[in-house]
Amino acid sequence: MTKLLADGLSTIDGDKWAKHRKIINPVFHVEKLKHMLPAFYVSCSEMLNKWEEIVPKGTSFELDVWPDLQIMASEVISSTAFGSSYEEGRTVFELQKEQAEYVIEKGRSIYIPGSRFLPTKRNKRMLEIEKQVQTTIRRIIDKRLRAMEAGETSKDDLLGILLESNMKEIEQHRS
Repeated sequence: MTKLLADGLSTIDGDKWAKHRKIINPVFHVEKLKHMLPAFYVSCSEMLNKWEEIVPKGTSFELDVWPDLQIMASEVISSTAFGSSYEEGRTVFELQKEQAEYVIEKGRSIYIPGSRFLPTKRNKRMLEIEKQVQTTIRRIIDKRLRAMEAGETSKDDLLGILLESNMKEIEQHRS
């Protein structure tokens, strides 16, 4: 479980934290965040339109909104983080959801030292999920890097901003 949660900005400190914070800082610039608002608006509008079609006008209606909220959040994250469609990011979200279920299940079971190394069905699946997520995200990153190398301007999404910031950081250390 530590492997899944470790090495994030919230869990590191000192020089490593400062280095990561410097790279990610441009993402939180007000102008960059303003560019992400249309994605929020579009996803919310689509969800509300869907609900308006389902619910008859002038009536009350019980509606399970949780699945739609999950889809909306996934769409927004896909477009603002990776500049991709929900379809492109859906695989990652579904895999992470499955992984989270395994982590919760593992947290509820009795811990046996070294059990994570046993080739159980759950351990094999968790490892497979981790590899699939890494491969999918790597493919998205590589696609964006090729586009940037071809001279396409980076998008104002999280990935584009981070890649641009990271490239600037690399250039500064070369000088």
